[in-house]
Amino acid sequence: MVQSSIKQERRKYMLLQTIQWTAYALLIFAGFIISTAGNHLKPLILLSLALCISSHTGEVQATAVGVFCGFLTDIACGKLLGYNAVFFVVCCVGVSLLYNYVLRQKLLNIVILTAIAVLAQGYLDYLFYYAIWGHEDVGLIYTKIMLPVSVLTLLSTFCLYYPVKWIADKCGSRREKELEETRMSAYYDY
Repeated sequence: MVQSSIKQERRKYMLLQTIQWTAYALLIFAGFIISTAGNHLKPLILLSLALCISSHTGEVQATAVGVFCGFLTDIACGKLLGYNAVFFVVCCVGVSLLYNYVLRQKLLNIVILTAIAVLAQGYLDYLFYYAIWGHEDVGLIYTKIMLPVSVLTLLSTFCLYYPVKWIADKCGSRREKELEETRMSAYYDY
C-alpha cells in the first residue's frame, strides 16, 4: 500500500516536471523567434527568460538553461558560438544560488539581477566587438544600441517573470518542495 502511494507520487512528480519543462521550452522557443524576427532593436529576451527560469530551479537545471539560451542568443545575434553561452551559464548559476540560499521570490530581486547581467553583457559586447578595435564613434554604438537594448530587456523581465513564476508554482518548484519537506520533518520530530 505504501509502495503504490510512493509510486503514484513519483509519477505525479515526473508528470509535473515534464509539463513544467515543456512550458519552459515553449517560452524559450517563442523568445528565440522574437529574437530572430526583424532588423530593429530587440530585447535580449532569452537572457531575462533564462534568469527568471533559473530563479526557480537548482544549479544543474540553471546550467542547462544557461547553455541552451546562450547558444540560441549566439545564433540569433550572429555572435561567436559559445560566447553568450558561457556568460549565460555564469549568470544563471549565480541567480540560482542566490535564490536558493539568500533571496526570496520577488520581482524586484530578479529585475536587479537582470539589470546587472544585461549591463555586464552589453559592456562585454561593446568591449570585445567594438571598443577593442578602436573604431571611430564607438560610443554611439553604446548609447544608441546597447543602452536601449538593456532597457528593453529590463522591460521584458516584467512581462516574463509572472508567467515563469506561475508555471513554477503550478508544477511545484524544487525549492518549495524542499521547504515543505523541512517543515514536515520539523513537525514530526516533536
